[in-house]
Amino acid sequence: MKRFWSLILVVALGSSMLVSCGAGKGAATAAIQAAETAWAAAKDNVAKILPDDAKSIDEAIAAAKTSLEQGDAKAALAAAKDLPAKIQQLTAGLAAKEAELRGAWDSLNAGLPGVVSAVQKRVDILSKSKKLPAGIEQAAFDGAKSSLAEAKQMWTEAQSAQQNGNLGEALAKASGVKDLLGKVLTALKMPVPAALQS
Repeated sequence: MKRFWSLILVVALGSSMLVSCGAGKGAATAAIQAAETAWAAAKDNVAKILPDDAKSIDEAIAAAKTSLEQGDAKAALAAAKDLPAKIQQLTAGLAAKEAELRGAWDSLNAGLPGVVSAVQKRVDILSKSKKLPAGIEQAAFDGAKSSLAEAKQMWTEAQSAQQNGNLGEALAKASGVKDLLGKVLTALKMPVPAALQS
C-alpha cells in the first residue's frame, strides 16, 4: 500500500511539474510574441533615430527566442517581458530625440565642409612643397593625408545616411569625421576652428 501511494505521489508531482513547465513556456511565448508585435510597429522609426537602441531590442528578442528554444522558459520570459514597455518608451521619446539630433546634424553640416576644404588646400600646398615646415614630420604628414581621405569618405557616407532618413547613423559618422579632422589639424599644426570646438 505504501508503495502504491508513493507511486501516486510521484505521478502527481510529475504532472504538476509538467503543468508548471507548460505554463512557463506559454507565458514566455506570449511575452516574446508581444515584444515582436510591438517592435514590428516601431522598429523602422526607432532604427533611423536610435540605431544602437534598435540593435539592443533586436538582440534581446533574439536572446529570448534562443532561451525558449533551449528549454529555458524562465530566462526567455525574463528577457522578453519588459520589452514592450521599453519599446513604448523609445517610441514616446522619438520626436524629441529626432529634433535634438537634427539640430546637431545641422550644426555639423554647416561647419565640417569648410574645414575639410581648408585642410585639403593645406595638404595640397604641402604636397607640392619641396620641404615640409618645421615641426611636421613626413610620417605625420602621410598619416594626416590618410586620415583626411578617410574623413572625406566618411562624410560622404554621413550625407548619404542623412538623405535616407537615417539620422542616428548620419550623426555618428559626422562625429567620426569631426574627430578625424581634429587629429589632422593637430598633425599639420593648423588652428582648430570653431566648428570643431563645440
